[in-house]
Amino acid sequence: MASEVFNKKLFKKWWFWVGVVLILGLIGLATPDSSTDTTNSSDNPSQVVGTLPVLDSNDYANKEGLVVFKELETIGYEITAEYVNEAVPATNQEFTEQFTNADATSCSDRLGFDAYLVSGLEQSGDSVSIILTNEATDSQTCPVGTTNDL
Repeated sequence: MASEVFNKKLFKKWWFWVGVVLILGLIGLATPDSSTDTTNSSDNPSQVVGTLPVLDSNDYANKEGLVVFKELETIGYEITAEYVNEAVPATNQEFTEQFTNADATSCSDRLGFDAYLVSGLEQSGDSVSIILTNEATDSQTCPVGTTNDL
């Protein structure tokens, strides 16, 4: 009796193929899509996803603003830099243009901006806003790797 069922060639029946398609469709719906973009930060679910990686602000805290600006610009982020002093709002200043025109390998540029350190970093997709603080330095020595153009 079992051999009769196999002799009828079950796979030639239309209802058999409809069942196979339905089962495969259900399996496809139940399987998570592995191509989903996972660059969204779990720390900040409202983070806008971009083509570049989500940055960790702790990696840039207290580093020279000019150096961080140039590093992120080289990677391809759209950068803005702003000095923020809550105690003296009149001193708040946009540094994007100055940093864009400065050279991180120039001794005079680095010494001119070395007091502006990164205190915060805000990212929205591929746009990054660097928040700067001012910490006075008495350094008159060219940083390693810069050209002595004083």
